[in-house]
Amino acid sequence: MRKVSGKKPEYRQIVFAPTAKKQFLNLDKSIQIRIKAGIQRLAIVPPQGDISKLKNRNGQYRLRIGDWRIIFRLKDVIEIVAILPRGQAYK
Repeated sequence: MRKVSGKKPEYRQIVFAPTAKKQFLNLDKSIQIRIKAGIQRLAIVPPQGDISKLKNRNGQYRLRIGDWRIIFRLKDVIEIVAILPRGQAYK
Protein backbone atom coordinates (compact mmCIF):
# COMPACT_ATOMS: atom_id res chain seq x y z
CA MET A 1 0.00 0.00 0.00
CA ARG A 2 1.33 3.41 -0.97
CA LYS A 3 1.19 6.35 1.42
CA VAL A 4 0.17 9.70 0.02
CA SER A 5 2.26 12.47 1.47
CA GLY A 6 1.35 16.13 1.62
CA LYS A 7 -1.11 18.39 3.32
CA LYS A 8 -4.75 17.68 3.81
CA PRO A 9 -6.89 19.93 1.64
CA GLU A 10 -8.28 23.06 3.25
CA TYR A 11 -12.04 23.65 3.07
CA ARG A 12 -14.29 26.69 3.30
CA GLN A 13 -17.77 26.69 4.77
CA ILE A 14 -20.67 26.97 2.32
CA VAL A 15 -23.67 29.15 3.19
CA PHE A 16 -26.88 29.44 1.15
CA ALA A 17 -28.84 32.67 0.83
CA PRO A 18 -32.57 32.00 1.47
CA THR A 19 -33.44 32.51 -2.21
CA ALA A 20 -30.73 30.10 -3.36
CA LYS A 21 -31.90 27.48 -0.89
CA LYS A 22 -35.47 27.70 -2.29
CA GLN A 23 -34.16 27.52 -5.85
CA PHE A 24 -32.09 24.42 -5.00
CA LEU A 25 -34.98 22.63 -3.29
CA ASN A 26 -37.30 23.27 -6.26
CA LEU A 27 -34.98 21.47 -8.72
CA ASP A 28 -35.34 17.88 -9.92
CA LYS A 29 -33.46 15.37 -7.78
CA SER A 30 -31.00 14.48 -10.57
CA ILE A 31 -30.08 18.15 -11.09
CA GLN A 32 -29.78 18.64 -7.31
CA ILE A 33 -27.21 15.84 -7.17
CA ARG A 34 -25.08 17.39 -9.96
CA ILE A 35 -25.25 20.86 -8.45
CA LYS A 36 -24.47 19.60 -4.95
CA ALA A 37 -21.34 17.85 -6.24
CA GLY A 38 -20.23 21.06 -7.99
CA ILE A 39 -20.85 23.18 -4.90
CA GLN A 40 -18.84 20.77 -2.74
CA ARG A 41 -15.87 21.26 -5.09
CA LEU A 42 -16.15 25.01 -4.44
CA ALA A 43 -15.37 24.39 -0.75
CA ILE A 44 -11.85 23.12 -1.54
CA VAL A 45 -9.11 25.76 -1.41
CA PRO A 46 -8.53 26.80 -4.18
CA PRO A 47 -12.08 26.28 -5.59
CA GLN A 48 -12.43 23.81 -8.45
CA GLY A 49 -14.73 23.84 -11.45
CA ASP A 50 -15.66 26.09 -14.36
CA ILE A 51 -15.55 29.37 -12.41
CA SER A 52 -15.53 32.93 -13.77
CA LYS A 53 -15.62 36.32 -12.07
CA LEU A 54 -18.73 38.26 -13.09
CA LYS A 55 -18.25 41.75 -14.48
CA ASN A 56 -20.19 44.65 -12.93
CA ARG A 57 -21.25 42.53 -9.96
CA ASN A 58 -19.42 43.29 -6.75
CA GLY A 59 -17.29 40.27 -5.90
CA GLN A 60 -19.60 37.71 -7.47
CA TYR A 61 -18.51 34.62 -9.37
CA ARG A 62 -20.35 31.96 -11.31
CA LEU A 63 -19.91 28.21 -11.42
CA ARG A 64 -21.15 26.53 -14.61
CA ILE A 65 -22.69 23.09 -14.32
CA GLY A 66 -24.22 22.15 -17.67
CA ASP A 67 -27.04 24.60 -18.38
CA TRP A 68 -27.13 25.77 -14.76
CA ARG A 69 -25.28 28.67 -13.17
CA ILE A 70 -24.44 28.96 -9.49
CA ILE A 71 -23.81 32.59 -8.55
CA PHE A 72 -21.70 32.96 -5.41
CA ARG A 73 -19.50 35.29 -3.37
CA LEU A 74 -16.07 34.15 -2.26
CA LYS A 75 -15.06 35.45 1.18
CA ASP A 76 -14.09 33.61 4.36
CA VAL A 77 -17.11 31.47 3.54
CA ILE A 78 -18.69 30.73 0.19
CA GLU A 79 -22.12 32.34 -0.02
CA ILE A 80 -24.36 30.81 -2.68
CA VAL A 81 -26.49 33.70 -3.94
CA ALA A 82 -28.53 32.07 -6.73
CA ILE A 83 -28.97 28.84 -8.69
CA LEU A 84 -30.47 29.59 -12.09
CA PRO A 85 -30.73 28.23 -15.63
CA ARG A 86 -28.26 29.84 -18.04
CA GLY A 87 -30.83 32.12 -19.70
CA GLN A 88 -31.95 33.73 -16.43
CA ALA A 89 -28.61 33.93 -14.60
CA TYR A 90 -27.29 37.12 -16.16
CA LYS A 91 -30.42 39.30 -16.32
